[in-house]
Amino acid sequence: MTKQQYAKLAVKAARLADDKKASDIVIYDVSRNSPLFYYAVLATAESTPQIKAVEEELIMSLKKEGLYSQHKDGTSSAKWRALDYGGFIFHIFDPETRQLYALDKLYVSCQQLPWREVKKKATVKKAAASKTSRKRSAAGPKKRSVKKTAKKNAYKKS
Repeated sequence: MTKQQYAKLAVKAARLADDKKASDIVIYDVSRNSPLFYYAVLATAESTPQIKAVEEELIMSLKKEGLYSQHKDGTSSAKWRALDYGGFIFHIFDPETRQLYALDKLYVSCQQLPWREVKKKATVKKAAASKTSRKRSAAGPKKRSVKKTAKKNAYKKS
């Protein structure tokens, strides 16, 4: 697999973790610092059940893509898990353990890969809808005011 393919998978993994309410998700491009993998994905989960839920979601969803974890670490730990997918590694920590290991400090010189989806289409539709409603509201009162004026004039004449 290429670096770009692993980038797409790392982004997918980050989004899967986000779906399971993991927080502080960051993807670091560590390819210049590590000969072992291209990306390191770090995520925080608030409890042991959430750590397990994120791990299971990653394993099941990536398995459907034909990607299997080459190595798992921390399976007996309640505070940290690591899943090695070859080109990227995914760490799931509880908040205290993430601070203890301080991998964010280790990767501070690495570039971060954006993973959140940009929702441009919804914004464009809202903007277009608001322009249409402005046009209608601008045209609407003029017609009404002309009709009201005509009715008032008709009353005055009779």
